[in-house]
Amino acid sequence: MSRLTRLFRRLGRDDRGAIAVQFALLALPLSILVFALIDLGRISLQRHQMQDALDAATLIAARSTAVTDTELEAVGDPAFLAEISGLNFNLTAANASFKAGTGNHILGTATATVKPIIANLWTKSDFTVTAASDVVRSSKNLEVAVVLDITGSMSGTRITDLKTGAADLVDIVVKDDQAPFYSKVAIVPYSVGVNVGGYADAVRGAVPVRAISGVSKANAAVISSTSHGFIVGDKVTISGVSGPTMLNGNTYGVTAVSANSFTINANTSNAPKYVSGGVATCDTSANPGCQKFTFTSAGNTSETRALSTCVTERTGTYAYTDIAPSIALVGRNYPTTDKDKSTQPNPCPTASITPLSSDRTTLKGQINALSIGGSTAGQVGFAWGWYMVSPNFGYLWPSTTQRPAPYNTKDLVKVVVLMTDGAFNTPYCKGVIAKDAGSGSGLTDDHINCAATNGDAFTQTRKLCEAMKDPALKLTIFTVGFDVGNDANAVNMLKFCASDAQHVYFPATGSELKTAFKSIAQEISALRIAK
Repeated sequence: MSRLTRLFRRLGRDDRGAIAVQFALLALPLSILVFALIDLGRISLQRHQMQDALDAATLIAARSTAVTDTELEAVGDPAFLAEISGLNFNLTAANASFKAGTGNHILGTATATVKPIIANLWTKSDFTVTAASDVVRSSKNLEVAVVLDITGSMSGTRITDLKTGAADLVDIVVKDDQAPFYSKVAIVPYSVGVNVGGYADAVRGAVPVRAISGVSKANAAVISSTSHGFIVGDKVTISGVSGPTMLNGNTYGVTAVSANSFTINANTSNAPKYVSGGVATCDTSANPGCQKFTFTSAGNTSETRALSTCVTERTGTYAYTDIAPSIALVGRNYPTTDKDKSTQPNPCPTASITPLSSDRTTLKGQINALSIGGSTAGQVGFAWGWYMVSPNFGYLWPSTTQRPAPYNTKDLVKVVVLMTDGAFNTPYCKGVIAKDAGSGSGLTDDHINCAATNGDAFTQTRKLCEAMKDPALKLTIFTVGFDVGNDANAVNMLKFCASDAQHVYFPATGSELKTAFKSIAQEISALRIAK
């Protein structure tokens, strides 16, 4: 019994097989862990590769001109598929999504499933792998002036197509988010001139109106008016005087002047003594500048025209510059209206300029309200396209948000889009269409009996464009010649004015015109995000 007891004690102390038993017990969970690590490695590798592919595709989408989610998908999906084409993925375009985020962010997401090797011993579910990418587009501020031909030849579906194309451009160029980068558009409609509306006095000068401080009882009457500025030969209309009221509402010639008084051809000898009040308004003169202008027409008739809120070309030293109108005024406009000539009116267009704005509703409302009529002073329209993005004109606009930034401001792109449908036929002399204007610019009696001060309208436009293309200004210029056909003057001028051959368009139909505006808008967007 003692030997048997010793044997059991010795066996109890023997642990030589314990490790094998423990290993056998742990072998199964260790095997599961090893194979699970293989699953995890496969998942990690696939997610890493999918993330790389998504990053590359999102970057490509961000560098494109795509704006809407649909457009971004059209660019991002094929890029994503190209990136994963060499990988052993069972993925399609549906696995990735690209869309615009807030600000300048382009967001990409991708989802894939990985079939496990070991985990499916206890679950039939696949692993879901996701990736996300957020790319911030490099961006710049945009100031775009769109110059639109609304002359009589744009009638019918042509003006409708123009409105659609211009509105599409506004929708693409003007972004919802105006921070940290803004995008603004100005609209310049033109025909016989450019209607500047309430800014007329500031850019072409106000009609002289001078307060009266006294009227003499004499033949001829002497009007006292401090620093009146009238000259002999001017015509003035008197209004508002108390006393010699027979002067009110009548127009008189100025026969003599001094610094603070002028003499008119009126007899006030028997009139009551001057009491108070009154103004003298420059009304009809042998020289332009007054509310009305009387001139000898090219048909040798005497014509009188009223001043409009349209403006014409500058003359003199600053004719082809964007110098501020406070230094050099732009030209006045005395157009032919229905009241003047019922047979062939050539009036100032009703549509006026819209300074730089990021309000799409306002901009498209202006475009939608455009109406056609009148001849083509393209040189005036093109000049105002420049002026609308010129910092020299900025002081005119009441809101700081409407004022163009200085040239060469960091992260700024200035663009002018110039559109016309035909010959420029309306140059000016003294604010009236010149006698050597082209066909289609009105009747002989509508033209003044002097040649265009600045010469042919095409010549003027080329000089303007040459100045606009000064490398120091860094303006980008697009030109659109709508159905200009074989008009060599128009074709050559538009090619000359464009920044280069890739910035000129010659659409022949309304559908092509709309396509041209959309293409220009996308190119402008590309300029905005170009590095």
